[in-house]
Amino acid sequence: METEVKVFAMTRHLTTTTGGYCARRFVMIALTVLALVGTTLRAATPDDQISVRETDGTFEVAATFAVSRSASVVAAVLTDYVRIPHYMPEVRSSQLIERRDDRAVIEQEAVARFLMFSKRVHLVLEVDEAPLMIAFKDRCGQSFERYEGAWSMMEKGAETRVSYRLTAKPVFDVPGWLLSRLLKRDASEMIERLRAEIAAR
Repeated sequence: METEVKVFAMTRHLTTTTGGYCARRFVMIALTVLALVGTTLRAATPDDQISVRETDGTFEVAATFAVSRSASVVAAVLTDYVRIPHYMPEVRSSQLIERRDDRAVIEQEAVARFLMFSKRVHLVLEVDEAPLMIAFKDRCGQSFERYEGAWSMMEKGAETRVSYRLTAKPVFDVPGWLLSRLLKRDASEMIERLRAEIAAR
């Protein structure tokens, strides 16, 4: 917040004391810096462990976090697929297409945004549900050549430790550094929103 106030003050000063071109150029640079700083701050949550690795265009995301709820409550949130857009606004739609026993098929539309980058993502996820693990894999291949991962849960006292892993290889061209930042930011925001949703159950 302090950084944003300083940038706003400097922007206002330059707008009134310099030419319009210089002022606009400074504003664009300042907004870019703020976006990068904001992403770094969001990703640096002390209690969470988030990592992103890239090898030959394939990205591996791993994250862990803890919540003060039972594993059954966590699993109930993670498998409430149609409610996902209510607390994750980047997911525009999430529809339950099929359910049989401990298996489900989910169709999702989402929008990924980072700085000047914006991409619509389409997934058809085959989900295998177990009491302490939920595995998913995209079967349509429209946005990703490979997209699969899992949620796992482990209870310890009154707390549940949640682990998330994702392997993703996009079909669209995007710089590796950009997608790494996007995936790390999204994992951090996803954890924050999941915590709030789980706490409300």
